[in-house]
Amino acid sequence: MPEMGRQVSRARALTPPAAELFGRQRELASARELFASTRLVTLTGPGGVGKTALSAGLSAKLDRAFRDGVWFVELGAQRSSDTVAEAVVTQIGLSAPASVDAEEQLRRHVADRSMLLILDNCEHVLPGCRRLVSALLAASAELRVLATSREPLGIRGERVVAVRPLEIPPNHRGLTADELCEYPAAAMLKARAKAVNDQFEITDRTAAEIAQLCTYLDGMPLAIELAAMRLRSLSVHELLTHIDDRFALLTSGDPTAAPHHRSLDALVRWSYDLCSSTEQLLWERMAVFSGSVDLPTIRAVCGLPPLQGTKLFDALDGLVSKSIVLTETTHGDMRYRFLETLREFGRAQAGAGEDYGRVRRAHTEYYRTWASRAAENFFGPRQPDMVQRWESDLTDLELAFDHLLHAAPGSHGALELAADLRFFWMNGHLREGRRWLERALANDMTVCAERGNALWAAGWIEALHGETHTARELLDEADTIARKIGDPRIAARAATWTGLAALITGDFEVSRSSLEMAYTAHLEHADAEGLLMTLFLLGFVRSISGDHVGATDAGREAVERSERLGDTWGRSYSLWMLGFDAWTRQDLDVAEEYAEQSLTLRWDYHDDFGSAVVLDLMAGIALDDGDPKKAAKMLGVVAELLAIVDTEVPGMLGSRYQAIKSAVQDRLGDDLFARHHDIGRRLDRGQRMRLALGSVAAVPSDPTDTVAAAGLLTPRETEVAALLAEGLSNRAIAGKLVLSPRTVEVHVEHILAKLSVKSRTEAGLWAAAALGKKA
Repeated sequence: MPEMGRQVSRARALTPPAAELFGRQRELASARELFASTRLVTLTGPGGVGKTALSAGLSAKLDRAFRDGVWFVELGAQRSSDTVAEAVVTQIGLSAPASVDAEEQLRRHVADRSMLLILDNCEHVLPGCRRLVSALLAASAELRVLATSREPLGIRGERVVAVRPLEIPPNHRGLTADELCEYPAAAMLKARAKAVNDQFEITDRTAAEIAQLCTYLDGMPLAIELAAMRLRSLSVHELLTHIDDRFALLTSGDPTAAPHHRSLDALVRWSYDLCSSTEQLLWERMAVFSGSVDLPTIRAVCGLPPLQGTKLFDALDGLVSKSIVLTETTHGDMRYRFLETLREFGRAQAGAGEDYGRVRRAHTEYYRTWASRAAENFFGPRQPDMVQRWESDLTDLELAFDHLLHAAPGSHGALELAADLRFFWMNGHLREGRRWLERALANDMTVCAERGNALWAAGWIEALHGETHTARELLDEADTIARKIGDPRIAARAATWTGLAALITGDFEVSRSSLEMAYTAHLEHADAEGLLMTLFLLGFVRSISGDHVGATDAGREAVERSERLGDTWGRSYSLWMLGFDAWTRQDLDVAEEYAEQSLTLRWDYHDDFGSAVVLDLMAGIALDDGDPKKAAKMLGVVAELLAIVDTEVPGMLGSRYQAIKSAVQDRLGDDLFARHHDIGRRLDRGQRMRLALGSVAAVPSDPTDTVAAAGLLTPRETEVAALLAEGLSNRAIAGKLVLSPRTVEVHVEHILAKLSVKSRTEAGLWAAAALGKKA
């Protein structure tokens, strides 16, 4: 047997170079920690996610921990489980008589040796890997094995580290070039592109396109590597223009890599070929989904013959174990999703065949039916779950909507779906709802109940946007259709939102008349939704008209009906109305109590528009209660929430907002108002709630008070605090101050403790006020 030193040297030379890793701190730390208590760790994840690179990085970090070195074996070229042991023998450079069994030779070799054996790409020869690893671990107490595979080896004592795609920057908000490169996917793209094109730079102007490209690439290291090669001859804009055909474009990778790692198509096809026929069929069927889905949805849409019962469960389990389908837990529920690259491949494999057509129709019908039932049963105890489900399933609902737009004439499904999502549109998606309803109404002009319902839903949204003239036209048409087809429920709904449109324009007489007529009709038809929506508006217009008794009666009736149904969404609006009425009567304690109840109820819904309306009321209460600084912060929160939903406080409500704002500015002066208003705009979600509910820990009551607190900080902590105020991450601060990220983390912990705050954002707000004052 050759000398150990020679073997170690050769084995190390076979290990892939440890390239710079991006965003892998969690996986590196997890694997190193696991090796302290277990002898077999498997890195799992989809093809191209960077398992091999991570194993190389681990080998470099763990090398000194093993007396007899690290040994790397690549198994991608093996075609049979029977040859795994021979491949290991060959690659680590052992020599022995041919009469000695390869597995036995390896058992003798590892006995009493402290070493790490890395087996890369085990997924296609799992049986052979299981046999060999079990035998070797039994032969040596000091052996450790690191495997990379798309699914675990399934050996007793194995611990798994899931390797996920790199974090990608968000597309929905603008980032600077520096902020963008805080995201590992963008940082890797920059480094790899720079390696092949020294002129490549990420600028603030190209940041948005880089973020979009990272999204297209799913944060997958292999895809990023291949895309970076294209940036040698294409601009980012040109690459994005052609990226839709990613399988043709992303080729010509590292010629020294395994064949299935040289192009995206080869890699994904390699994964597909490793699946059973039922797993391949489920892969193709699940490609119909756009976002993540739960198990009941998969069963409903994909559980067509022959994938029924346990066959579907087994196929799904196989796709999960092979890292084709990724899992995530949302609000306690397991959901399943594809990377977009794998989804596209599945769609391409399914083609335009009959099976995919059936699944596509099942997908559309499932979401249309689900949305209809959710709207019908919205006013009940499961409202928060429904809102969350709408949010999670939005991309699939949009797919179904697009399909319904092109469905056979007479189905009216697009009109129905757009109207059935009305409470989702009200929950911070007004602009989107407006667009869906406009498309549906333009697509289907049929005089029918579905069009009537879509018209009054669209009128409601237009009114909230302040487009009252358009709203009245839509609502008048809804009323006309209701009379033509004899549907009094549609007429009553149209009357409710006609009352809202009139209320916004300040025509209180018309508003009250429409709402009282709507109330009578909803009562006659036992329409719970219509009653709850009408009552709080009726109470509001009564209060404005000076009928405080009538306002209280309407509000209390709405609250009682809401409580019987288990509803909280409608109740929160009714409580807001009762708070508004108490405020106009200057019963500030009662007004504040109602407003706090309203805000607490709607907080679970992330209803930014509704929260803005309540916080506007609370700003008025704070002003009249002698706290203009708190009022200014509240108005800052309102401004930020309205910017998020891209709208304004409509009409008559907007004039009251402006009146409160002007009064607060008069009390504080422009400079102090602007300072407190800016603090309010910068609060995170939890701080907004603490501010509204009167928590002294929410934000500093006076920016000048923060100077004394900041005086507790050391000079270095002051530097860190100033950078926190700029919104920089620990990593970015470390770069600016030439410190390690861990040192910055310790400084941040000290700052939070000294300032008695709980988050980086709060510390940044304190620092912005204190250091700004010092300057």
